[in-house]
Amino acid sequence: MLIFVNNKAISITDNTHFVKDYSKNFDFVYDVKTEIIEFKNLSGNVLVKNTNFNNILNFIKFAQTNKPQNLGHLTFEVKNEELFKLKIKDKLQVIKAAGGVVENHEGKILMMKRLGFWDLPKGKADPNEKSKKTAEREVEEECGVTVTVNDKICTTWHTYMLKGKLVLKQTKWYAMKLISDKNMKPQIEENIEELRWMDTNEVEVALQNSYNSIAYVLKKSELSMLV
Repeated sequence: MLIFVNNKAISITDNTHFVKDYSKNFDFVYDVKTEIIEFKNLSGNVLVKNTNFNNILNFIKFAQTNKPQNLGHLTFEVKNEELFKLKIKDKLQVIKAAGGVVENHEGKILMMKRLGFWDLPKGKADPNEKSKKTAEREVEEECGVTVTVNDKICTTWHTYMLKGKLVLKQTKWYAMKLISDKNMKPQIEENIEELRWMDTNEVEVALQNSYNSIAYVLKKSELSMLV
């Protein structure tokens, strides 16, 4: 499971995913059974072994307001990844959302600028709404384009504070093909400032002023040739 916390990527995985030689994959390896970990001092690509739910939740709460500036990618090793996923979804309120990577007839990707950052169209699901329908509706509402929704790309998770409480947002992403953009315009009431069709090089530049979760989605998408 990959969770984005304050724009930092955190992986939670069970120990069957790793080889014995950790040094090839991580800059630092810690074990909560034998040492005390100072979250603020973490740097580089880090593995934390033998973690439990509380260890990870404590880090998420810390990182939500105190982003470790020198930390690259943090991996928590747990006994059972699926059990952790069920537990965090049970303990935190889950906000369901969906969005899309829209490709036009020239092979360009639709990017939108919201609150000064380049993003992809997405939004919260209505009650009992299927994720594919949410993705289509949100893209059309936010961007004024009509699309065909194709296969699911991936699911992202990120945490944020809502009315003083930590919540978990689940966003399902779909590959989409443009039908028409003749009525394309940004949804101002959703703080969308600009819409732009971008080729691969332009997207790479835009990602310098974007979010790690968006870069992850585009990397996963078959429509993108990014890193």
